Amino acid sequence: MKWLNDGQRMRRVIAEQRANRSPVRSRTGAGLNALVLGGGGREYAIAWRLARSDSVATIDAIPGNPAMSLFARTFDIPIDQGGRLEQHLAASFIDLVIVGPDELVASGVATTLRRAGVSVVCPSREAAKLEWSKSFAKDVLREAGVPTAASRAFPDARAAREGLTDGPVVVKADGLAGGKGVVVARDRAEAEAALARSAVGSGAVLLEEVLSGDEASLHALVDGETVVALPPARDHKRVGDGDTGPNTGGMGACSPTSVLPDEEAQPLADRLIAPVARRLAERGTPYQGVLYAGLMRTADGWQVIEFNARFGDPESQVILPRLGGDFGRLMQALGDGRLAAYVQANPVRFSQRAYVDIALCAEGYPGLPRSGDAIAIGDLPDDVWTFHAATRRSADGGFVTAGGRVLHVVAQGDTPAHARERAYEGAERITWRGRFYRSDIAASEGRVHQTA
Repeated sequence: MKWLNDGQRMRRVIAEQRANRSPVRSRTGAGLNALVLGGGGREYAIAWRLARSDSVATIDAIPGNPAMSLFARTFDIPIDQGGRLEQHLAASFIDLVIVGPDELVASGVATTLRRAGVSVVCPSREAAKLEWSKSFAKDVLREAGVPTAASRAFPDARAAREGLTDGPVVVKADGLAGGKGVVVARDRAEAEAALARSAVGSGAVLLEEVLSGDEASLHALVDGETVVALPPARDHKRVGDGDTGPNTGGMGACSPTSVLPDEEAQPLADRLIAPVARRLAERGTPYQGVLYAGLMRTADGWQVIEFNARFGDPESQVILPRLGGDFGRLMQALGDGRLAAYVQANPVRFSQRAYVDIALCAEGYPGLPRSGDAIAIGDLPDDVWTFHAATRRSADGGFVTAGGRVLHVVAQGDTPAHARERAYEGAERITWRGRFYRSDIAASEGRVHQTA
């Protein structure tokens, strides 16, 4: 290799290789070294909660986002290169990895991580099929005897179009669609329009019965047949006030919620999630990670709308602050496959404080959003935080928009109404060109808090 005799080129190659390596961290034994994969509002919330855990010594995020540097090291590492990720795990003595985004979960990254011998909060690709194949989830729900809406699966949009009737129907992309693959069509014309959209009709499709009722989100830690419920939440998926307009990744959330009180969380998880966990174990693909069930309370009782094989977004922003105890140790126990013993000794408890999250969005969302607009953040009220989701640093050291859901304003209060009041006060103090948000997040959760 002639270039080895070229000193200048050799130095350049060595510099590039060093730049692509993770900084080595010494093993201190002082606590857990945690890694969060992803860089949105959910991953910010996970890292934020880890930073408040006594057991956690350091936090890395790949790729993270600029604001996470307040409590984590961030790295722009190509996660799809398994060897590069494994090198980081070894160099940084990582003990615990929590995977955020759905596409990473579906990619099978859990296998690469477990091969490295770390604790991993992420199901296998096979178990995560509950999310990345809606038809598979329906099959498992039926086998487990868990109530869910009747549905029909079609290989493509053309076949689904031939199966349409004149009544209302839910049109769902069978695979992942970034929260934009579901349309509740009022009639055949709307259903055909939904099937013409790439987010819905580009692959296999489900046509599903329309359910009526109140929605709620229920997360559970699942370790084989062990199922531990987390605080329930309620999110708001449509872009406009009054649940109007197209579906989004989520415009806000609150916890607790009157739709699904805290004390009903574990009994409902035992009825709707535990049978699914048992069925997956019987199939030879046990689930190990966070399983999030979208539920609807109908006139006939609770039914499962769909599953997500990871923490939800924006639900994480209001659920994780309510989790008592040491979050780092809880996640490590889940990742190690010893959840049952851990929660027996350290029962999961929910804070009685309430949290409300409001997503501040860029103009154009949920379509093509504007980006690059300077963000001005004023002084926020006490117990109000900004969880960054799609921001980047500007040349002057500030932040600019870099996606659709830009920031989440998360507020704590004595009641949901109190937290809501604070969250909207905080939202008004953050501005950029074209910024918008829903004005009715958590509006149904009680009267406005009255201060003494």
